[in-house]
Amino acid sequence: MKTYDAIIIGGGPAAIVTGITVKKFFRDKSALMIKQEADGLVPCGIPYIFHMLGRDVDQNRMGPKPFVDLGGEVLVQTVVKVDKDKKTVTIKSGETFGYDKLVFATGSLPVIPDFIPGYDLKNVFYIKKSYSYIKDLASEVADFKKIVIVGGGFIGAEVAEQLAASKIDVTLIESESLCFSKAFSPELSAIATEELKKAGVHVMTSTLVKEILGENNRVKQVLVSGGKKIETDAVIFSIGYRANTQLAKETGLELNRYGDIHVDNYGRTTVKDISACGDCAQDFGFLTGRSDVVKLASTATAQARTLGHNLFGMRIKKCTSGTLGVFSTEINGMAMAAAGANEKNAAEAGIDIVSAKFSSPDRHPGTLPDSSLSTVKLYASPVDGSIIGGEAWGGKSVGEIINIISMAIQKSITVFEMISFQVGTHPLLTASPVNNPIIRAAEDIVYQISYCR
Repeated sequence: MKTYDAIIIGGGPAAIVTGITVKKFFRDKSALMIKQEADGLVPCGIPYIFHMLGRDVDQNRMGPKPFVDLGGEVLVQTVVKVDKDKKTVTIKSGETFGYDKLVFATGSLPVIPDFIPGYDLKNVFYIKKSYSYIKDLASEVADFKKIVIVGGGFIGAEVAEQLAASKIDVTLIESESLCFSKAFSPELSAIATEELKKAGVHVMTSTLVKEILGENNRVKQVLVSGGKKIETDAVIFSIGYRANTQLAKETGLELNRYGDIHVDNYGRTTVKDISACGDCAQDFGFLTGRSDVVKLASTATAQARTLGHNLFGMRIKKCTSGTLGVFSTEINGMAMAAAGANEKNAAEAGIDIVSAKFSSPDRHPGTLPDSSLSTVKLYASPVDGSIIGGEAWGGKSVGEIINIISMAIQKSITVFEMISFQVGTHPLLTASPVNNPIIRAAEDIVYQISYCR
């Protein structure tokens, strides 16, 4: 039986980053990654396979080459058993490997709505993070004229936009009053929902799917609340993801109430020498301090780096105060992003906030050809002015603006500090130094805290 210093179960972003970190900083340690499929996908890039990437799945391929280049080994197999006492991993072929350290990075699976009659009809699909599944789906959608998508979060809305761009008649059904409502404030959710409509998607909010109706075991209609029936060739469910933790449960690892693997701030489980990171591991909410469900590649890779550095002993202290949930998307040419608190989630957590927003062109002068109007909205504590959230929308620059705001939140920067933030500017690259939207929004909050109360 061959034994490795580290065995990683999984092949997604968390697994790859864990492997790279281990092999880069512990070069003498042997590491084996066991993954179910030879090819993987960039999870957040899946929607763009359906139009922007020409339905060519290989354009969104992701693999462990950087890990292999550093000396890591990869085995395409399925792990069927982990013996935590003997410290062994058994794969489907029957072969067994020993480990010193074991990492679960088994990712997440789409939620299957088995409570909806007809969920198992032919032409009911899901957005699985599987190369082979998505390759087949990308091929099949070419034959469909009408598609119903259930779920108005990021993946569902992005897939809807891309399919509509391919001249398919797309109806998106969302149970909440607005799309993106779990990540964005009501204001930004309304903007995003409107952009979806402008992109040619038929959006039905505050609507529930009651039944998938079929003929000859194939989807024909979707029955929604209110009794309306929508004709369709296919249904794509995108109503969330759950942790892929069946193997972890069978191994005897402790799971939380969401079914995620219970870990500490360093990714360690309650079983000695077994760790977990990524979508299969629990998060702690930045606002609540309680278990949260944020399944993002950015969150997964942040956990993986911390875990990788500390797998063979504490080297780097994890300093984050919980998962922020840093989101971004682009719908109909409108970029939108959010991090941390907003009016809705702050109210749910019982946290007082003060907010301000500022809009300015992201080039100066704003008459430059590629200029876009961008808006930044900041949320801060009325007590000490610490920045606890932010949103941005407009041109593509908001994708990096939100990362600046995320760093400000993580480092507990206040609006008082932000107004003296020194930025580099150039007419062709940035907003004017006079009207930097982050600084101007912070300035408005300073005014509210200092002079309006």
